[in-house]
Formats: sequence, C-alpha cells, structure tokens
Amino acid sequence: MKKNLFALLLTGAMLAAALAGCSSGETPSGTPTSQPGSSGGSNAADPVTITFGYSGDSGETEAYTKAIEGIEEAIPGVKVELAHYSGVADFWDSLPGQIAAGTAPDIIVPTNEGHLSYIVDGLLAPLDGYGFDLSDFAPNAVDAWTYDGKLYGIPTTAAPGLFVVNMDMWNAAKLGDLPTTWDEVYEAAKVLTTGDVKGLCIDFSQGYHPTQYMNAFGGGWHGGAEIDSAANEKAFDYIFKMYNEGLAVNPKDVGLSWDGEVFAAGKCAMTTAGTWYIGMMKEAAPNINYEILPMPGGDGQKGCSLHTYALAVLSSSKNPELAAKVAYYMSREEAQRTTAEIVGDMPSRLSLRDWYFQQNPKIVMSQTTINGLLMTPNTGTPAASADATFPTISLQKKITIGHQRPIRVQAR
Repeated sequence: MKKNLFALLLTGAMLAAALAGCSSGETPSGTPTSQPGSSGGSNAADPVTITFGYSGDSGETEAYTKAIEGIEEAIPGVKVELAHYSGVADFWDSLPGQIAAGTAPDIIVPTNEGHLSYIVDGLLAPLDGYGFDLSDFAPNAVDAWTYDGKLYGIPTTAAPGLFVVNMDMWNAAKLGDLPTTWDEVYEAAKVLTTGDVKGLCIDFSQGYHPTQYMNAFGGGWHGGAEIDSAANEKAFDYIFKMYNEGLAVNPKDVGLSWDGEVFAAGKCAMTTAGTWYIGMMKEAAPNINYEILPMPGGDGQKGCSLHTYALAVLSSSKNPELAAKVAYYMSREEAQRTTAEIVGDMPSRLSLRDWYFQQNPKIVMSQTTINGLLMTPNTGTPAASADATFPTISLQKKITIGHQRPIRVQAR
C-alpha cells in the first residue's frame, strides 16, 4: 500500500509539473524574425529558409544569433530565421498546435526532460544518416539523445545536477565545512531556516529536482522499472521531512516560478541547481556570494543526473537534411563557447571542458564529478553517477506510449 501511494504521489508530482512553466510572456509565440547574420546572401537567388524555434531571454537570443553567423558560407543557399517563444511552458504548449497546422519551426531546442514522447510519436527526425562527427561530444549527452539506436538531437550542453549554497548565510551562521551528505544538509537547514528564509528550496513542480534526490539516494528511474523502489522512497521521505518540518520552500509558495528566483531573492540558503546558475546569478544577484558543490549523497549513495539541451529537427520540416546541417553547424565549438560565455551552461563538446573550468572557477570543486558524469556510460545501475534519464522519460514510457497526453516537465 505504501509503495502504491508513493507511486501515485510521484506521478501526481510529475503531472503537476506538466502545468508548470518557468516564465511567461504576452508576445506571440514562435514568430520567425530575421536576425543579423541570418540573411541568405547575395549569391543565393532563392535561399531555403530554415526556422529555428527556441525559448529563453535576451541571452539566448544573443547566443543563437551569433550561432548562425557565417551560415551562408558554410551552407550555401540557406537562410535561418529565429522564432522566439516567450517561455518554456509557452514553447511546449504552442508546439503541438503548430505541428498540426504545419507552421512549426524546422529546428527546436528541447531538453532531455520532455523529449521522449516526441520521439516515440515520430515528431523528431533521426539524424544518423548525415555523417555528423560526434567524437568531440560528451558520450553521455549523445546517449541521452539516442533512442532505440537512433540519434534524435545534437547535444549542445551537458550540465550535471549540482548543489548551491548561499555563502553569506552559511558564514553568518558559522556552520564550517560545506555539506557532502543530505544528513548534513538537514542539520544545516535547521540552523539556516529563520524568518522568511528557508534552509532549502525543493522545486517539486519540476521533474529535475526530485530526480536529483532520487539519484543521490541510489535510486532513479532506470527505464521506468524502479519508480517505487526503496531508494526512491527514502529520497521522497527526505523531501517530505524537509517540508513537514518547515525547512524547505517550494517556489510557488512564495510567488516565484522556479528555484533560481528563490535563491537569487535570498528566500533560501541552499538548493539543487546546475551550471546555468552561473549566468543567472551574474544577472539576477551579482552581490550574493555563493558556492557550487557536487550533489550531496544520501544513505551512503551518491549520484546525479545529466541535463542536456539539444538541437532537434522536427519530422514535419520540409527540408530535414538542410535543417540537420544547420543544427550541426550551430553546435560547433565556437557557437558552444559563445553560448557558455553568455548563458553559463556547460558545453557538450569535450574540447571546451578545460576552458570552461578555467572560466568558471566556482565549479572547480565539482570538476571530478562532472568529468565522470560526462564520460561514464549510462549504465542505469543504482549507484551510478551518470544516469542521463529523467523521471519524465520513464513516466512517458509507462504513460504516454499508451497514447495518453504527454507529460512535459519544463527545464529549470
């Protein structure tokens, strides 16, 4: 009975995530707009237009605008137009209708949180037949975008699950060494919870965060077969304990949309996070002193998930081969370096790892964990540190393949 209740709670949490978004806006969604450097060029009498759909803020727009620079010389006869969605929720909500109406972009930028239903429904085109060299890409990121032996996305980021601590609060509380286990996080949270500040933020509306706890306790999804495993139960017991004792906050409870906003607003002292916090904190809270740590361990186990964006070609594209070539061009080393500089996400190209660590000293403490995560095959074993699957992938295998409405958990 306990396991059945646990599975229902877990499924309910993921279903709730389908209704949650990271941001919203009032501008029309996915409307193509020509960007500097995206024209067809004087030598192309009738260039083929490839539309690139993405969500995000001005940083993403700047990064993708730079990523398509030089496209006319690299792929003659092609013109790229950027189609901006006002937020992640808007992206997933708008896309099905656009696909049905034949107005969807050629290329989209999904994450490995919500991609499986699109793959099994035949909405993403396989990219294996074009001879792309992926030897410089993190193997586990490539694995995350491979399904039944076929590649459905070219990974552009490979960011591990990490943990962040507000050092101003930590030092003021005189807590000493930073936490390496969830028991230590619990003890620290009891000290750091004061007034309207909670020790820990647990964003339960997004699949990314519960997954981190599950993997850290030695659980995970592993093809959907272990949803109600003992390790996963321990992870959720921990989460519920933090809520029940008033030590944790959910972003929606304080009128915010995601964990990064809670942390940047000083409403929590610690949270599960990722490398994207580097760019976010630089813009949203440059005066907060913080550290980025490896994911704490639980019950003698350690583990974290790989979060990866990819450039995927919709099967509805009228020019799938050209779109695939554009996607591969936009994943080149120069483009990933520029995106990392602007947005902060960790590139998927292994040739940029050392440079990325040099540029981002805050994650040096996590370098060993990150290197192992990027290079370790996705074995799916309980103690593995490289589980590239998210709850939505496994739940989709159980739920959406039966032609029910896909669960789409938004990133970040």
